[in-house]
Amino acid sequence: MNTDKTDVVYRIQCHDCDCCYVGQTKRHLSTRIKEHRMDIKKHVSDHSVVSKHRTNENHDFDWNNVQILHQDKHFKKREIAEMCFIKSHDSTINLQRDTEKLPCIYDIILKRK
Repeated sequence: MNTDKTDVVYRIQCHDCDCCYVGQTKRHLSTRIKEHRMDIKKHVSDHSVVSKHRTNENHDFDWNNVQILHQDKHFKKREIAEMCFIKSHDSTINLQRDTEKLPCIYDIILKRK
C-alpha cells in the first residue's frame, strides 16, 4: 500500500468482520489514516463511524492494508467514485448521507457482482 499517494478513494476493512469504510481524501493517505486511528481518543459523542464501530463492536480495522480504490485529482470525480464504491459494497459502515447525491437509479448497476 502506498500511503504517500494523494487524491484517492480508499477502503479500510474491519479486521474482525465483513464491514468496511470507504472514504476519499486529497491529502496524503497516511495523514487521513492517522486521523481515523486517532479519532477514537475523542469524546464518544464526537466519534466518527469508524470509531463507533471500533467501540460498539469491540473491533479494529486493518490499518496496514488500506486499499486504494481510485485516484483522481478532480474533487467531484473523486466524490462520485467514492459514492459508487460505497453503493457497490453491502457491508460499508458509511452513513447513507454519504451517497445522497447519487441517484438511486444507479443502485441496480452498482450492486451487480
